[in-house]
Amino acid sequence: MENIRYIMWDWNGTLLDDLQINFEIENSLLRKRGLREMESIEKYHQVFTFPIIRFYERMGFDLENERFEDIARDYVYEYEQRFHEAEIFGDAERVIRYFRTAGVEQIILSMTESKWLFSQVAFHGIDHLFSDILGTGDIYARSKVDIAKKWMAEKGVSGDEVLFIGDTTHDFEVAQSIGCECVLISRGHNCREALEKTGARVADSISELIE
Repeated sequence: MENIRYIMWDWNGTLLDDLQINFEIENSLLRKRGLREMESIEKYHQVFTFPIIRFYERMGFDLENERFEDIARDYVYEYEQRFHEAEIFGDAERVIRYFRTAGVEQIILSMTESKWLFSQVAFHGIDHLFSDILGTGDIYARSKVDIAKKWMAEKGVSGDEVLFIGDTTHDFEVAQSIGCECVLISRGHNCREALEKTGARVADSISELIE
């Protein structure tokens, strides 16, 4: 940890507490299609995976008769109506400011579309705490690896200078792909059991990083 000069934060489920809203939105999409809803957050955790298209398959969406892109647009529409209901985790700003004071440069890396991501971070009044806010070019949430690699190449940053903090097994895969250290937080979109199987360090909250 002593060599860490940069922290890459995931957004959804890591800094933004939107698990419950996502659970409700996905059930709304299932209900509108006459499909069986997920009965609990535990079920959501069981089926949550990447790529996101696989997540929709596991939830029970009929992707033979409906395009994933159409479902994704429905999801984005509903999330846009409700994103203001999600709060950043209570310890998020304190931890971000702690690392900022320590001279660590911080970046958000998300599969959320870039303009939408920036508007969400700005809505919560913490956009000024990050040197870069990196999202994708579309709404289909495919991968963060290329975005991270491009940023690192442009900045001349090596993997051993970066700590990636996320809440999913995909975040671990991203960290592995860019050669950096990773900590996973178990209060987001993947359950602790799934996170522990990666072999990464798992914490219950980001407060543990400074406590």
